[in-house]
Amino acid sequence: MNFNDRTRLLNYYFSLCYLVTLAVCSAYLQKTDFHNVKTALFSTSVFLTYGIIYLLPPFVITKAFHYLVGRVFIRSDDSRLSAALTYIVAVATTAATIILLYVDRTIYNLLGFHINGFVWNLITTPGGIESMGSSETATITYGLIIGGIITLLAFLVWILRSLLYRGKLPGKSRKTIISLAVVFLMLTCGERITYGISHLQSYSPIMVTANTYPLYLPLTFRSLAQKMGFSVARKSNVSFDIQSSTLHYPLHPLQIKPPKKPLNIVWLVAESLRWDMLDPEIMPETFAFSRKGKRFTQHYSGGIGTRMGMFSMFYGLYGPAWFSFLAERRSPALMDELQHQSYQLSMYTSAKFSYPEFDKTIFSRVPGEMLHEHNEKYGWQSDQKNVADMLKFLKKRDKSRPFMTFMFFESPHARYYFPEESIIRKDYLQDFNYATMSLESDIGLIFNRYVNACHHQDSQIKRILAFLEQEHLLDNTVVIITGDHGEEFMEKGHWGHNSNFVEEQTRVPLVLYVPGREPEVVEHMTSHLDIPPTIMNLLGVENPPSDYCLGFDLLGDKHREYTVLTDWSRICYVDQSYKAVYPYKGPLLQNIITTRNDQPVSDEAAFISANQARLMKVMAELGKFNK
Repeated sequence: MNFNDRTRLLNYYFSLCYLVTLAVCSAYLQKTDFHNVKTALFSTSVFLTYGIIYLLPPFVITKAFHYLVGRVFIRSDDSRLSAALTYIVAVATTAATIILLYVDRTIYNLLGFHINGFVWNLITTPGGIESMGSSETATITYGLIIGGIITLLAFLVWILRSLLYRGKLPGKSRKTIISLAVVFLMLTCGERITYGISHLQSYSPIMVTANTYPLYLPLTFRSLAQKMGFSVARKSNVSFDIQSSTLHYPLHPLQIKPPKKPLNIVWLVAESLRWDMLDPEIMPETFAFSRKGKRFTQHYSGGIGTRMGMFSMFYGLYGPAWFSFLAERRSPALMDELQHQSYQLSMYTSAKFSYPEFDKTIFSRVPGEMLHEHNEKYGWQSDQKNVADMLKFLKKRDKSRPFMTFMFFESPHARYYFPEESIIRKDYLQDFNYATMSLESDIGLIFNRYVNACHHQDSQIKRILAFLEQEHLLDNTVVIITGDHGEEFMEKGHWGHNSNFVEEQTRVPLVLYVPGREPEVVEHMTSHLDIPPTIMNLLGVENPPSDYCLGFDLLGDKHREYTVLTDWSRICYVDQSYKAVYPYKGPLLQNIITTRNDQPVSDEAAFISANQARLMKVMAELGKFNK
């Protein structure tokens, strides 16, 4: 087989790979509203053209390698080595591309976002993959699918090679190639112009559809249209552009007057525990305990993922600062102060302290021997063992010194495991396989798994509360019970968390028990941002909270008018009436304004006009602790 024959084979091979790519990307097309003709035509054009664009890198790499091997290095026209190496490169590069697309579409279908920095961090950070709770069955299924893709592409090369030897692989005419190129240019120009016009008009269906496809590169001409005198839909001039820099934290040295009788602290955080799980049926023991303290019914996390949720909970700062604190391995002022006051520390997690990077942020100055983790097959098993270890610590502690103990529970984390005795919803999905489940038909059964897992979570909190009561520790111990973020079950179109700032993903329960404080149900807005200044005041810190955080004392008189949540690349402003989401990384993301309860608003300009001052204040607060 000579150089030209291999060239013809590669042309056919990439044509067939294009069809495979379209099959994989068809999941994105299914997200399109085909009742809207304009959106349907736009999405179809992107689907057809981006199938080619996604294959351009392997096509260019393979063609360049083919030329270098066949015309520069080996030069022999019928070299078997040249052919074999070329086919290996072709299969390897196209397989990598198609597998990445398959992984991306799987993530997008499940969680509502594409492969991004968060996903890359998940893959590369120790403990990240385990945190997803993937089963052996799902791993095997995905392994078979990936192996199937590689086998299919290798088979295409083999069958094309066989057809070529038999003379049944005709060359493509130049006229056909030119015609296909013209169609491609018409489609790609059409979809880009459509996007540009939609961007000018702030026509959301097209912009939302564009974000359905990974790596979509939009064309906008707002400035050109304005120069030419066309009317342009109003755009917010608020820009959240975060630049990392050296920290200046806290702003002033802390002035402390330690209390004569320091309070112990028991800090309990459950993964993915949303606010409505604090219910007399689902979490009866925690709910009963909440009647002894303060139960906050309108409490928001600081993010829709564990990093930002936990960061806001311990630092009282907006999520984007996490990147700077991680880079400098800077612990929160709260943890520093506990150590300055000689608190006995013992921290537990059923995940890993390395994922998320608790050991490099929140607990970066806590000695390793005080960080304990159990990583059993199921999260509920780890929770049980960690609670047992926590109770041992409490029994053996030095009773002459105050203590602070922390526990991060995994029971409510997907895939929501629980023991038999915790089943209160008997109709639940038995085999939760990511690769074979259907969110449309199984979501109710999946939610019942979650309810059972939260019920088990309650049983472990009960063990700790019972010990505190038995040992009369509630007389001098602060107890915090909350979640890192919420969990959605398709109420607003997504499952899980880390996808959208809807109520189900952002609101969490908060129970705060402080000895000597009257029980209360607090119904105004509060945030994880408010926990650090509350504890710092109890530790005797006399500085105003603004010296070290952006929160308010939950036991004080000041009420929150708005709060801020973040994820890996967006900021969400929430007040009594509205939510507004702005990107701070990734210019392709769109601004989204809804009601607080996640319903569309008819007049976005009115929100911007009324809240411009607050949005500017948020923007200033983002860089408050940077030099």
